Amino acid sequence: MDYKWKFFKSARCVQVKLDSGADVAAIGELDEKLWTVLSASTDALRFDAETLKQLDSDGDGRIRVPEVRAAVEWLVKRFKNLDFLLARKDEISLADLDESTDDGKALLKSFKNILSRAGRAEGTSISLADVTGTTTIFNGQPFNGDGVITVKSTTDASISAAIAAIISAEGAVADRSGEDGVDKAKVDAFFADASAYLSWLDGEKAVASLGDKTAAAYAAFSAVEAKIDEYFTPPEDMPLVAADPTPFLPLASGVNPLWQGRFRAFAEAAAAPVLGVEGVESITRDEWAAIKAKLAPYGAWLAAKAGDAVAGVGGEKLAELVKGGKVQAEINALIGKDLALADEYSRLVDCERALRYAANLMDWLENYVNQACLYDASRDSVFRTGTLVIDGRACSLCFHVADEAAHVALAERSKCCLLYVKLSRKATGEAREVCAVVTAGSTASLYAGRNGIFYDCAGNDWDAVVSKVVEAQVSLKEAFWAPWAKIAGTISEQCKKFMSAKQDAAVAKVGAVATAAATPPAAPAAAPAPNGAALASSVAAIGIGIGFVGAACGGLLSILTKTPVWQTLLGVLAIILLVSLPSVILAWFKLRARDLGAILNACGWAVNRPLTFSFGLARTFTRPADMPLGAAVARDPYASHGWLKLVFALLLVAGIAAGVCWKMKCWPFSCSGRCDKAVAPAAETAAPAPAHATSATPAPAAPALEAAK
Repeated sequence: MDYKWKFFKSARCVQVKLDSGADVAAIGELDEKLWTVLSASTDALRFDAETLKQLDSDGDGRIRVPEVRAAVEWLVKRFKNLDFLLARKDEISLADLDESTDDGKALLKSFKNILSRAGRAEGTSISLADVTGTTTIFNGQPFNGDGVITVKSTTDASISAAIAAIISAEGAVADRSGEDGVDKAKVDAFFADASAYLSWLDGEKAVASLGDKTAAAYAAFSAVEAKIDEYFTPPEDMPLVAADPTPFLPLASGVNPLWQGRFRAFAEAAAAPVLGVEGVESITRDEWAAIKAKLAPYGAWLAAKAGDAVAGVGGEKLAELVKGGKVQAEINALIGKDLALADEYSRLVDCERALRYAANLMDWLENYVNQACLYDASRDSVFRTGTLVIDGRACSLCFHVADEAAHVALAERSKCCLLYVKLSRKATGEAREVCAVVTAGSTASLYAGRNGIFYDCAGNDWDAVVSKVVEAQVSLKEAFWAPWAKIAGTISEQCKKFMSAKQDAAVAKVGAVATAAATPPAAPAAAPAPNGAALASSVAAIGIGIGFVGAACGGLLSILTKTPVWQTLLGVLAIILLVSLPSVILAWFKLRARDLGAILNACGWAVNRPLTFSFGLARTFTRPADMPLGAAVARDPYASHGWLKLVFALLLVAGIAAGVCWKMKCWPFSCSGRCDKAVAPAAETAAPAPAHATSATPAPAAPALEAAK
C-alpha cells in the first residue's frame, strides 16, 4: 500500500480518515478489511435517492465496495483533484475539470453546452439546477434518446394511429417524457402478430363448409358437443345385443329444460344445414358423427388461431398496416431518430452524476468507508430514520425495520436497550415500524403498549406504540440502584406475605369466634383453677423476647457509640459499595460492549467492524428533557404542607446534633461540674470502717461513686 493513510479513534473504534481529496482518490488502494461497511441496503435511507441509483450500478438495491470504488474512479478520470467533494455543494467550478483526459474534456464540453443553452456561455461554474432543468426539457421532447416514440413523435396522422394501435395490442412502454409509447421490440412483435393473424384468416375459406353460416353452426355445435357425445357413448356394462341398436336423441320434446335452448339452436344452425333437413327434431348416432365430421376442419382451424393479440385491431386495418411494410419502416425510422440522441442524453446523465457526487458522495463515504457521521454529534447518519419522543426522552438513533422477528434475532446481540415501535398516520393510512435505541436514563418506565410520537426526517409526525422491549441496562446510575431496588422489592414482598398471613389468621379467628357465639352453650363444666405457673411462664417468654430485641438494639447502639463518627460513616459507605459496586462493574463492562453494528446487520448492512460508543456519545443519542434556561416553576397547590417537611427536617437535624454532642460529651451531655458535686458528698459521708470490720465488707460509698462514674 503506497498511500500514507491516517486514522482516527472515537469511542474505542479506529477508522480511516478522509480529510482531503487525495484520501478519497486513493480509496481504491485501501484494504477492504479496513472499511467499516462492505455492503449496504438502499432501503429507507435519509440520502438522495438519485445518487443512490447512480451508486447502485447493477440496480439490485445494494451498494457494495466495488461500486463505491467505481464511483470514485469515475471522478478521478474527469477532475484534476477531488478536493471539491469536501465542500459538499451541488456546484462545480469548470476549472476543476481535467482537460488532459478525453472523459474530462467531454464532460467540460457538455457543461459548456448546458450553460450556453441557459444564456450563460461565459459562466465559470455550473449547478445541479442548471443540469436538471436542461434534462427536464430534453426528456419532454418527442425525441429524447430512450428509443421510445409516442403518438406525438410524428405529425403524420396515419403513423400516429398505427402507434396507437400497437400500444392497444401489445401494451405500452413508458417514455422519459411520461407518455405511453412503443419501442422496437413492441413494433416488431406487433407486425409479426399481424402477419400471423392475417395468414390464419386467409385459411378460413378452405374450412368454411357451410359458407357464411359455418361460424354460427360451429358455435351452436360446440355448445352441446360434450353432452351429445356423452349420450351416444355406450356405457361399459351395456349388453352385447341391445334392444334398440340405433338410439336417437330428441332435440325438441323431452329435453331437459336447462338444455332446450342450446339444443334448439343446434338443430337450426348446425343439424339442419349439415343433414339438409328442415325442422330436425331428433338425430341418430350416425347423423351425429356426420355433423362432427362436417364441422371438424373448422374447429381445427379455430384451434390454430395465431396473432390473437392483434385480433382487436381488425383484419382490414391490419392488412392496411402490413401492406408493403411501409408503415413499419416509417415507425422504425422514428425509433432510430430517437436513439440517435442517446449519446446526448448520456452526456446529460454524466453531468448530473458529477454534480450529485459533488453534493453527496462525501457524506456517503463517511457513512460507508468510515462512520464519521455516527461519531459526530452534530451530524446524522444516513440510516437514522427520525426521532422517537417517549418517556420524557428523545431517542434519535432509530432504524427502519422490515421484519420485526428477524430483526430482533440479530439486533439483540447489540446488548442495547431496544424499543420496537409501530408507527401509523391515520390521515394518510401509512404504517411502518422502527427500532429505537435507548442509550441513557432508565428502563423502568418502558414497556410494551406505551405510546409516544415519532418525527421522521421530513418532519412528519407519526403515532407510535411500543410493541416490544429488548431490555438492557442503559446507565451506571441505574446499575447502582438496581440491587437496592431488588432488596426493597424482596423486603416489600416478605412484608406483604407476613401481613397477609396475619390478616388471614385474624379473619379465621374472628370467624371462629362468630361460629362459637352462634353455637348454643354446652352445660357448664367446672372451671379449672387458675394456673399461676402458666401465666408466669407466658409473661416470662414475652419479657425474654423483648429483652432479646432490646439487647440487639443496645448492642448496635453500643458499637456505634464506641466507634468514631468517621469510622461509622466509612462503614456505611463500605456497605453501600459492597452492595452496589459489583452491579456497577458488571454494567460498565456491558455498556462498553454495546455494538450498533449488530443493529445495522439486522437492517441488511454488512458491517465489517464493531461500532461501539462511549457514555458521552450515548447521551447524545438519547436526550432527556431539560428545563429552559431561566424558567420558573410555580408552587404546586396540591403538594403536602411545607411546615410538616420543615418540622421533620428540624427533628432530623436535632437528632443528629444530639447524637454528635452525646458522642463528643458536649453540652448538654457534659458531666464535668455535676460529676464533681456528686462525688464530693458521697466521699464526706462515708464513715471510716470499724476496727472489727473485715476486709471483705464493701465500703458504703462505692455504689454512689460507681453510679457517678
